[in-house]
Amino acid sequence: MQFRRSLPGRGNTDFYFTDEDAGGMKGEQQKYLADLIMSYRERYPSLAVNAVWDFGMEEGDPREGEKYGVFADSRDLAVYNAKMLTISFNHAKLREMPCLTPEKEILRIAEYKAKYSELPVTAKRLEASFLAAGVPWPQIDGMIRRELGITARAENGLAVADPYFADVQVIRMLEDTMSLQRIAIHEIGHMLSEESGAVSHRKVKKLFGKCRDGFEDLYEFCAECFMAAELMPGIALSDEYAGILTEIIK
Repeated sequence: MQFRRSLPGRGNTDFYFTDEDAGGMKGEQQKYLADLIMSYRERYPSLAVNAVWDFGMEEGDPREGEKYGVFADSRDLAVYNAKMLTISFNHAKLREMPCLTPEKEILRIAEYKAKYSELPVTAKRLEASFLAAGVPWPQIDGMIRRELGITARAENGLAVADPYFADVQVIRMLEDTMSLQRIAIHEIGHMLSEESGAVSHRKVKKLFGKCRDGFEDLYEFCAECFMAAELMPGIALSDEYAGILTEIIK
């Protein structure tokens, strides 16, 4: 399926998707992605997305290619290209996903967020008690985790007592949800941070510096915080990033 969406005075976005009967995403999924991406282009006039395609259309084969290998086995779900202003989706994996992030997943993460809303205070209290008991400093973080039943999510290398530990946990949990919505918003977050210059802005770098051990790198920090602010407003860290991004874009 190939089609074009236009915004008066702001150019076009071309969509190139592998047909469903050739292994591509379902028709409703393709339409959902197009509608979602164009809604962000309308919301952010500075956002440019020249083209959106799937791995099959990019590679010229619906199942595998030189760049991504066998699509069903590729770890990439989507890829943005800052120079070409394009987004590529792994149709082989996305075609089995829901369009919207399941409400039960959002509720589960919201419950986790509420449970650990006072984590910095609780962790500091436990930290003080362990220190007073003579526990060696290197052992304390692990003991706090065991005491509270906390396992750090992927990429979260912050100490449990860090003010941003719980926020990063929730952001990473959202990042682990599988839906076209979450994946597309993540890629839009990348493009917004690059096109606006937010990824190199001093305020963004300063915020990232406070929690750099919680994320893979600055680029992922921007994309994941944008995604989290969209899916679950109320997370202090991602909301602060979204506020800075809005300030920069204005």
